[in-house]
Amino acid sequence: MSTTARKTIFLFICILSLIAVYQFISPPALRAAQAVTFLTPPYFGTKTLNAVFDHEYPTRFTQMTPPDIDGSVVNRDGFTHTTGDCSRYSGHAGIDYGVTYDYVLTTHDGVVTEAGWSNPANRRDGLGLRVEIQTTGPGDIYRTRYGHLSGLVVQKMQTVVQQEIIGMSGHTGNSTDPHLHFEVQKRHVHQNGNVRFYPVNPYGWASVNPQRLNDPWENAEDGRPASVNLWQNRPSISTELCSYASGTPLPPSDKPPFTPDLDNPVHRVIDDTDGRFSHDIPWVHVPDCAAGECYGGTYWWLRRTSSFPNYSATWQLYVHDLAVGSYDVYAYIPSAHSNSAEAYYQIHHNSKLHSARIAQSEFHKPDRPRTWAYLGRYDFSDGINVLQPQRIVVYHNGDVGQDVAADAIALVLADGPPDLNLPIAVGSDDAGRNASTGCGFSTAHNEIYLGRCASGANLVSGFRYGNVALPANATITRAHLLLTVDGTYTQTLRLRFYGEPNPNSPTFSSNNRPEDRPLTNAWSYWYVPSADEWKWVPLLPQTRYSPNVGPVVQEIVNHFAWLPGKSLTFIVKPAPDFSGNVYRRVIAYERPYFPPGTHAARLLVWYDE
Repeated sequence: MSTTARKTIFLFICILSLIAVYQFISPPALRAAQAVTFLTPPYFGTKTLNAVFDHEYPTRFTQMTPPDIDGSVVNRDGFTHTTGDCSRYSGHAGIDYGVTYDYVLTTHDGVVTEAGWSNPANRRDGLGLRVEIQTTGPGDIYRTRYGHLSGLVVQKMQTVVQQEIIGMSGHTGNSTDPHLHFEVQKRHVHQNGNVRFYPVNPYGWASVNPQRLNDPWENAEDGRPASVNLWQNRPSISTELCSYASGTPLPPSDKPPFTPDLDNPVHRVIDDTDGRFSHDIPWVHVPDCAAGECYGGTYWWLRRTSSFPNYSATWQLYVHDLAVGSYDVYAYIPSAHSNSAEAYYQIHHNSKLHSARIAQSEFHKPDRPRTWAYLGRYDFSDGINVLQPQRIVVYHNGDVGQDVAADAIALVLADGPPDLNLPIAVGSDDAGRNASTGCGFSTAHNEIYLGRCASGANLVSGFRYGNVALPANATITRAHLLLTVDGTYTQTLRLRFYGEPNPNSPTFSSNNRPEDRPLTNAWSYWYVPSADEWKWVPLLPQTRYSPNVGPVVQEIVNHFAWLPGKSLTFIVKPAPDFSGNVYRRVIAYERPYFPPGTHAARLLVWYDE
């Protein structure tokens, strides 16, 4: 063998030796520096640290060996604690944060592998209502667990993204007070080839104890995975304890409110007195309750017995009940007949099915008098061409003898309130032909007709909004007309919403009717099927949302003459594919027994400058 070859082999052996030394005797700090940090806080804002990860050993409630050494906690700083904050939970496999009935967030992208009870036969066992999420990053070697929850808004096999709300904290399972148990597990391959997930400390092992530089958990038996810092941004804790440093709090700006924002015009509340609500026979009616005890004065409830079929209550959505988009969904929990450990809600939306589990017993408490349960954020369509009707269904999944209540459901558009919410200001701002009186034109009708007259003449109607405070060249993200139903109708309509490409559009008159106006190139199609039954209910008038007319508004705002304070005018006429001589109608400005304009069409606009 040549001298060069011998040198090459010697150099190769040296490199392999260095790699082996690095892998097996490198200090923890060096290994931690090599870790991929990918976790963000599991909650908004700042919370307390209640219990730490016990490195000797986190095996109290498992079959894992070696067994926990009772009465002592080895902290990540390498010291054994027998008193004080670091010894609160001997054998603890995670970190407990003082998250009291607040939103819990996923700390990483992933797939939900478990969502439900740790032990369905004993709801006071283990982590109670919990979620487990498998990472989808490189290697897929980690999974996280979130325990003692009072509500879940994700389900098994659902894909989630970092900082998505997955549930509400609580104290289900083996818990004495409300908190969040957060746990990280890492996949580990033994020398014999067996693969298993073991708990690790996401804060890492950072011993400053010269008598214990090595992690006892990592070096147990044939080895355990090393604990290294995995935080991309550590959770913010109110007091730094036991070498657990605080991080930057997640701002609550994207947090949906615990109570639905019913001031947002794009919302839908379906109470148990609404025609959209139905229930199976065994449900019991409470016809009279005080404000704060229920929503709207009445509710229904059901007690679970030993022999119990899946009785349910349902809140059904009509077609065009919602503007297309994502909605935060809530259920109102009455103060009585709501002691169930689990109300199981199914959310049927946009041809999808998701579920939420809510412990109704955790509401109306002296220290947390909440009345609305957050069920999650879901995308809804206009209800056309869906595989199943859009609805929310509740089942009683609690224990025998417990009650579950069904009251009101609220859906609130997640985009937030519109930037502009404009009324019809004067009677001549809405106009059209009257299909029930010979199809004559007027600006003073009590209603606006959509479709065609019996004679076959097109009903071309107009809605004008003056003094519109939209900046020039604003970017319109969405816009809708909110219409109030007038009369009972099941006729199928196919309509188009146009605009008038004139920022100085005048009010309507007999000499300047909607059919006389020029039209924008942009238009929005609105299909109203016969299944969308309109009903006039005097005390609870129904509303419907037009299609998104954002492109129409955008064309007008892009006009060279557009300035804030100009007018937006919409023209509604039958679509070319509409062949019927039928109509429906909506309330106009002049409805005599309402204050003028109360239920006339409103324009809702969202925009960016």
